[in-house]
Amino acid sequence: MDKFSSKIWYEKYRASTLDELILPKNVRKNMERYIKRKEIPHLLFYGPAGSGKTTLALILIRACASAKLILNGSSEDRGIATIKKKVKLFASSKRISGDKLNIVFIDEADGLTPDAQDALKNIIETYQSNCRFIFTANEIDKITDPIYSRCTMFAFESMPTDYFLSFLYDILDEEQIGYKKTDVQDLVESIGMDVRTILNNLQAGSVSGTFKLKNVLDTFNTSKIKDLLNKGKINKIREIWNGQKDFIWFYKFMFNDYLSDKECGAGGVKTEAALILAEYLYKNKLVADKEINAVACCLELMQVFEIDVVF
Repeated sequence: MDKFSSKIWYEKYRASTLDELILPKNVRKNMERYIKRKEIPHLLFYGPAGSGKTTLALILIRACASAKLILNGSSEDRGIATIKKKVKLFASSKRISGDKLNIVFIDEADGLTPDAQDALKNIIETYQSNCRFIFTANEIDKITDPIYSRCTMFAFESMPTDYFLSFLYDILDEEQIGYKKTDVQDLVESIGMDVRTILNNLQAGSVSGTFKLKNVLDTFNTSKIKDLLNKGKINKIREIWNGQKDFIWFYKFMFNDYLSDKECGAGGVKTEAALILAEYLYKNKLVADKEINAVACCLELMQVFEIDVVF
């Protein structure tokens, strides 16, 4: 195996069968039945990022779909125009295979606008004999009743920590990457158990043939970011995370560590800051440029804490 392969590890090691997924017994039993029958009900998978929702949806599509339409509810596909035009046209189209149904898969459906979700109601009901829908969501409370009430729902949880770490070690071994288990464990502790984010950072930190935690954590240098934030040096913060495409770690750090610091303002100010962080974390999955979103969050926090901004 070429240790310097440019193929994205997250896609390379994505599970392709049910046997490769950790699933609760009741979920596995239902999925096996769907695949055997080559037919699914409308489905809604919800739970934390990186818990296998999208992977399972793709496995079902490969087994059960006559044709597929895959959309992302956190992208430009999130509006009502996409639903009325693209989705309706596909749902009504003739099936290629007589024994399988057309399947619309809307990933991150909690990013769809309320109007877009409402518009799905008639499409789901009108074309259910020809087309089925699979939705995934990180935040179930963002799914409106027209979708919620028409789907069979399954809850997902993060992988058990021991299994998750073993999974990461196996990938590094397969890629012939040198590593220390403690470094991998520290990475997971710093970022969380989001498979996609962890694998992207493992790969980024392994370009020399050895995984070096420092190469990754330099980007997530939270102590330095905290210091620069307190000094209002927004451009210096941008230099630290230059090229970073995922900022969930930043919002988690700010909420869990920064706001807990005794020197970080009074209770009322911290409450306002926490609400700001929650808002920008939600926007993180909707915006086209996540770095601009994170910068805007920093600027608003500086304003709340009455920190002079230095460009």
